[in-house]
Amino acid sequence: MTTPAPLPYDAIEHIRLDGTEFIRLVSDADPTLSVPTCPGWDLGDLAFHVARAWNFWAGVVSMGLTDRTGIREVPELERPSDHAGVVDVLFDAHVRLCDALHTADPTAKVWTWTGSAQPVAWVLRRMTHETMVHLWDAGQAIGLDFEFAPEVSADGIDEWLTWFAAEERAEGEMKVGGTVHLHCTDPELPDGTGEWFISAMKEPKATFTREHRKGDAAIRGTAQDILMWLWRRGDDVEVIGDEVVARRFKAFTDLT
Repeated sequence: MTTPAPLPYDAIEHIRLDGTEFIRLVSDADPTLSVPTCPGWDLGDLAFHVARAWNFWAGVVSMGLTDRTGIREVPELERPSDHAGVVDVLFDAHVRLCDALHTADPTAKVWTWTGSAQPVAWVLRRMTHETMVHLWDAGQAIGLDFEFAPEVSADGIDEWLTWFAAEERAEGEMKVGGTVHLHCTDPELPDGTGEWFISAMKEPKATFTREHRKGDAAIRGTAQDILMWLWRRGDDVEVIGDEVVARRFKAFTDLT
């Protein structure tokens, strides 16, 4: 795999804006609403999950933690008994995360679950997509549809392929048995972006290139629709070619 290009968007601004919108939504909504894209969760569960993620990475970055032992120093959030309390810790975690990312050197290394320390820029990217996808989840629970910038969603696809695809094989899933081409149809994306050719899914990494190349199965759609398809949050994509390969590709990675 080649090294990803610098992010084509302002990550801190997206975390700030999407995070603020997420807080607004969950503050005003019924916390017992089911979240259809997160089976078994209600909106209160989703809000606290996001608060924990923001709090953890704010701690890692602000404390400059570089090893697994150090992350024990990050204070764990305890879930308040009422929804107003959950919203308060969510708000505080968002402020801490934005402050930590704004003041940190993006090239400084911090601990990550990838198996090695990564630049703070890795956290910027991860929190952009964590926040964006869960804002979409909250919208689905409430009955709202969000549209995100194609360049951010396309980068989310690249992040998924780099750090999540084939990290762990889902129990009972078969080998993919073919190659896959992902093709974003957004006219706003510059030429030469928004396409990936995945030649293998084998733990713990997918093997892929960023190019237009015919695969046994092609997945076409907007960057946002492909990203949500990869995260198993929708099927608004066009599958061309071997549908079995496409289905196995989607199901191969354990995302629990």
